[in-house]
Amino acid sequence: MTLPMSFIRKSLLCLGLLSAAPLTALAGDDFGLWTSFGAQKDFSKKFSVEAGLDFRAEDKLRSVERWDFSLGATYKPFKFLSLGVGYDFIHQRNLQETKEDWEVDEDDPSTVISNGLNVDHGYWRNKHRAVFDLTGNVAAGRFTFSLRERYQFTHYRSTTTLRDKYRDEIPANMIDAWTGEKHCMEGRVFSKLKGPDVKEKESKNKHYLRSRLQVEYNIKHSPLTPYASFELSNNLSDGFSLDKKRLSIGTEWKITKKHRLEVGYVFQTGADDDDEGDLHAISLGYKFKF
Repeated sequence: MTLPMSFIRKSLLCLGLLSAAPLTALAGDDFGLWTSFGAQKDFSKKFSVEAGLDFRAEDKLRSVERWDFSLGATYKPFKFLSLGVGYDFIHQRNLQETKEDWEVDEDDPSTVISNGLNVDHGYWRNKHRAVFDLTGNVAAGRFTFSLRERYQFTHYRSTTTLRDKYRDEIPANMIDAWTGEKHCMEGRVFSKLKGPDVKEKESKNKHYLRSRLQVEYNIKHSPLTPYASFELSNNLSDGFSLDKKRLSIGTEWKITKKHRLEVGYVFQTGADDDDEGDLHAISLGYKFKF
C-alpha cells in the first residue's frame, strides 16, 4: 500500500501535536510514555483471543513504571454487545513514598501529634489481575458510541522495601542556631534519622469497577479512526469511592489488513495504590491481526 505524501505529512503533524500536548501541563504534573505491543487472532466473527506486552515510563520519563503481560478473549453474541475476560501479570515499580507518622499525645490522649516522617524507598512489586468486560455499542452515522463496564480484581503480592525514619523536627526559628545533626526531608529539618530498616509490604486485594464511555469516528476513505474516551474507576473495596478519572484522545491507523498502529494522549487524575496526582502520557500501540 502506497500512501500519498500529503497524508504522511498530516499524520506526522498530528503525532507532533499529540507529543507537544503534555508540554503545556503544570510543572507539578507527571509525564509518561505508555507503549503496547499486541497480537489478535479471530477464530470467527464472534470469537477472538489476544495477547499483549505493555511498557510504561513515568516520573517525567526518568524511570520505568511497569511491565505488563496480558492474555484475553472476546465473544460477541450480538453485533451491539461483546463480552470479555482477561488476565494481566504486572511487574510494577512504586516510587519513593513519604508519609506522616502520627502518635497519640501523652498529655491529651484525644489528640494525635506528628512524630516525624516515614520515607519508604522505591520498590518493585508483582500483581495478578483479572478483568471481566461487558461492552455495548451503537452506531449513529459515521460515529460509534460504546460503553464498557469492567470489573477488575487485583492481587498484590507481598514484598519488602527500606524505610527511613525522620524524627524530632527542629522548629523553623531554631534551624540556623542548631549545632547538632540536621537531616532535611520534604522541606523540613529533623535532628534524628533512623534506618534504613526493612519494611514488609503485605499482600492485599483490590476490587474496582471501571466505566468507560467512548466515541469513534469513521472517516470516509481514510485508514485513520479517531476516538475520544472518558473513564471512571470506582473502588469497590472502599464504598464505591471514585479514585481515578482518565481522559483519552487519539486515533487508530489501519496500515494494512493485519497491521494496526494507535497513537494518543492520556490525562489521568486521582489517586490509588498505583498512581497519585495528575499524569499526562503519550500512548503508542501496535497490533498484529492474524
